[in-house]
Amino acid sequence: MNIEFCGGARTVTGSQHLLSINGRRVLLECGLFQGRRHETYERNQNFCFDPATVDAMVLSHAHIDHSGNIPNFVRHGFQGPIFATSATVDLCRIMLRDFAFLQERDVHWANKIRSRRKEPLIEPLYTLRDVEAAVQMFVEQTLRARLRGV
Repeated sequence: MNIEFCGGARTVTGSQHLLSINGRRVLLECGLFQGRRHETYERNQNFCFDPATVDAMVLSHAHIDHSGNIPNFVRHGFQGPIFATSATVDLCRIMLRDFAFLQERDVHWANKIRSRRKEPLIEPLYTLRDVEAAVQMFVEQTLRARLRGV
């Protein structure tokens, strides 16, 4: 087994840990890095691995620094299941939609200023459409079912 710490190492945000086990790749968490706008956008936009090569994802809980980059992960080619408890899935549906809405509004405001300054326009990290695609990939697990399987 190999573990690659792709986020949340030497910082407290952006948790992402890639496990390679017997030819399979599993991502544990897909969190947002939080910080200054430019640095945050760059770090969250790019992954240190190709999302299309990941077989599955496991999400321990819904905090945005653990789940907030899932729609971007899906947008960049991930197609596998995302395993999480039912409560985590319920919270993610709300939080990710809210975050996409806030991003779109923030980018709209920033682009008004950028347009006046004749600067290149920016795009949100992900949109509500990306969130809707991502939440379809969640596989809800109850804690009781997980404990029975142990």
